[in-house]
Amino acid sequence: MSSNPPNETPDPKSVVQGMALLACGRAEGIERFRGTVNSFLAALSPGIAFNLVSFFLALLQKDTIVGLIRVELSLCAFLALPVISFLFARKWGREDRWLRYATASAWSEWTSLFICVVVMALAALVMPALADRPGFGHAVMFSSQLYDLWLGMFIARCGLDISRGRAVLVYGAATLFVLVCYSVASLLPPHYPFLTEILLGDFGPHNAVKS
Repeated sequence: MSSNPPNETPDPKSVVQGMALLACGRAEGIERFRGTVNSFLAALSPGIAFNLVSFFLALLQKDTIVGLIRVELSLCAFLALPVISFLFARKWGREDRWLRYATASAWSEWTSLFICVVVMALAALVMPALADRPGFGHAVMFSSQLYDLWLGMFIARCGLDISRGRAVLVYGAATLFVLVCYSVASLLPPHYPFLTEILLGDFGPHNAVKS
């Protein structure tokens, strides 16, 4: 008797619903994502496309080296969580749940950015005087980073079905790896403050320290 193969095509409606549910702290949102290779690759595609565009834009910048290093670090940060979470999932016997979790996690990485943009836009329309203050943008970005931290650990808990402590370990290990990468890049020539950029959201012009 023949059986129809499972549909591996990602459903955009289910993806948006899953992102919204998880963003509100509802664990059932994880079930809206499909645990297939195609779904996971589709979830990675926006981030990969963003880094690819950034790579070509870096080639057009005056300081090409700094731009290329920034793209490389961004790609490392983007792939750190999927790789590190897979290692932990395999260690804890959660490999069967990893694809669905990784898909949900990759899509949900855009949630905090979306919220940050919406908050900044609303502030500019409703409270322009507050939005123009130098510290407002940094405060919004810092708050979105804290929210992203909580969301990432929440998705790890319900996606991999692990304890809160293990979720902290997974996300903490990925975050530590990213911070180490940015720290090493900041210490090496051209001594550009990459770490400051991600911690403070300071993407303005900097003068590289000449050795």
